Amino acid sequence: MAICAGASQISLAVKRSGMENNMNEKTYVDAVKSLTMPHDMAEELIENSLKSKHTGKLLFRYSRLAAAVIAILVLTAVGTTSHAAYQLYQTKNLDVFFASDVSREQIDAIGEEIALMDGVYSVRFVSADEAWSTFKNAFLTDELASEFKENPLKDSYSYRVTVRLDADAGEIIRQISQLEGVRHVTDLRNAK
Repeated sequence: MAICAGASQISLAVKRSGMENNMNEKTYVDAVKSLTMPHDMAEELIENSLKSKHTGKLLFRYSRLAAAVIAILVLTAVGTTSHAAYQLYQTKNLDVFFASDVSREQIDAIGEEIALMDGVYSVRFVSADEAWSTFKNAFLTDELASEFKENPLKDSYSYRVTVRLDADAGEIIRQISQLEGVRHVTDLRNAK
C-alpha cells in the first residue's frame, strides 16, 4: 500500500515538473528519494521501476521488429517455394510430336537422341491409346466419348521430356525441333 501511495506521489511530482514524457533516470531517482518513505522501500521502488521501464520498452520495441522480420521471411520463403515448384512443373516438361510419315524405328531413334542431350532428365513414350485416354478424361464426358468407335488419335504418339532444372529448356526445344521426323515441340507452360 505504501509503495502504491509512493508511486502516485511520484507521478504527481513528475506531472508538476513537466517531465512526464522525457524524465531521465537521475530526475526519477531524485523524485523518489524526496518522498517520505523508508530508505529500503525507496531503493526497492527505484530498482524495480527502472528495471521494468527499460526492459519493457526494449522488449516491446524489438518484439515488433522481430515479428515484422519473421513475417517478411515467411512470405518470401512461401513465395519462392511456390514459384520454384511452379517453374519445375511448368517450364521443364515438354511434349514432342512426330510427323505423320515417321516409322516406329525412327521414333525410337529420336527418343534415344533426345535422351542423350545435355540437360534432359527423362524421356517417356506416350502411346496413342494413352494420349486418347488422357484427352477423353480431361475434355469429354463419358456420353460424348462413347460416340467414338475408334481412337481418333491413333497416329498421335509423342514423347514426354523432362528437362533438368539447371538446363536451358529453350535450347533443348531448339535442338529437338531440328531432329528429322519431329513435327512440333510443346512447352507445357505454353500449352495450358
